[in-house]
Parts: sequence; C-alpha cells; structure tokens
Amino acid sequence: MSLAGEPRTAQHRNSLIPSINVFCREFWRKIMRKLLIAVGLLLVAGSTKAQENRGFEVSGNYQFVRFNPGGGSDGINCHGGSGSVGAYLTSRIGVIGEFGACKVTGLPSGATAHELNYLFGPRVYFPTSRGRVFPFVQALFGGEQFSAGATGLGSASSNAFAMTAGGGADVTLTRHVSFRAIQVDYLYTHFGGASQNNLRLQSGIVWRIGR
Repeated sequence: MSLAGEPRTAQHRNSLIPSINVFCREFWRKIMRKLLIAVGLLLVAGSTKAQENRGFEVSGNYQFVRFNPGGGSDGINCHGGSGSVGAYLTSRIGVIGEFGACKVTGLPSGATAHELNYLFGPRVYFPTSRGRVFPFVQALFGGEQFSAGATGLGSASSNAFAMTAGGGADVTLTRHVSFRAIQVDYLYTHFGGASQNNLRLQSGIVWRIGR
C-alpha cells in the first residue's frame, strides 16, 4: 500500500490550524463586543437607580482552570482558589475585582507550575421568578502570570494579558450569605505571542454587606 499521500494529508491538516485559530479569535471578539455593549447599556440604565441598594460583597471560591497551551500541546489542569471583592452601584450592577491562584497537577516528579490571575470589570445580576437564585454575567480584564520550575534547573515565569467572559448563579442562604453554586468563564490569555482559549470553573461562599 502506498503511503505517498500521508505527508500531504498531514501538511494539509497543519495548514488548517492557523485558519481555525483566526476563526476562534474573531468569534470570541464578536462575543466580547456584544457582551460589553449589553453591559454598558445596563450600566447606563441602572445609573438612575444608583442610590438603591448600594453595597459590597466578598467571596472565597474553589477554582479549576483547564489551560490549553495550543500549538498541538495537551491541555493541563490547575486546581486552587480565588477571592473577589465587589462594589455595587445598585442591587444588580457592580464592579468586581478577582484574584486567583492554582497549582498545575499531573506533572512529572520534581516539576512544578502555578498560575496567578488578577481581573477587574462589571458584573450584572438578573432577577428571576425563583427568589433565592440570582444568575449573573460578567466580563473581566487584567493579567495572568504562569510560573514553572524543575528540581536542579531553577524556575521561570511569564506574564500576559487575560480576560474572561462568563457567568454563574448565587443561591441565598441567609440575609448576608449566599452559596455560589457555579461560575463558568471562558478565559482568554496571550502568552508567547499566541492566543490560548481556556476554561475556568468556580464555586464558593459569598458574604454581602448592605445588599
């Protein structure tokens, strides 16, 4: 059986990868643009109610990040935690600051890797017919640091732009405490001059002050 066609097939497959990456970047840019426009309109609409139910929140969460390096490399899992603080203009619209860290698992003995992120941006809650469940969407922007090391070889780190688009749902437990049942975010990073499309999951406890 002739194998002459296999290199050509592999070459054709590799030639498609840049096109796929461009398509993914354009797709997420359109999604982010529409989300930011929607959030901006909600912020303008909510400005007339700026004196209503102002308050703050603090949260502590478990977080899982599925990081996709790209370039044909396998994805890696990162487990850790995050915390956030939020200041709300109304009961629905606020500005959030998130700080998280996680440790990469599944590495060979003697190797370590960690990820840190710091993100800021708007969050909007939506009312529902279920009085205790409050879904939300958010768009956050900031940076991410990825560090790695190996025994006897030292360590190195790299910083990159990062942004997230996603949402979740809080379940009210008491007047000032909620359970963040789920938060799911698309996490975009730009390390090494290339784009990485990652997934982030979070769950934890939220403490509210004045809301």
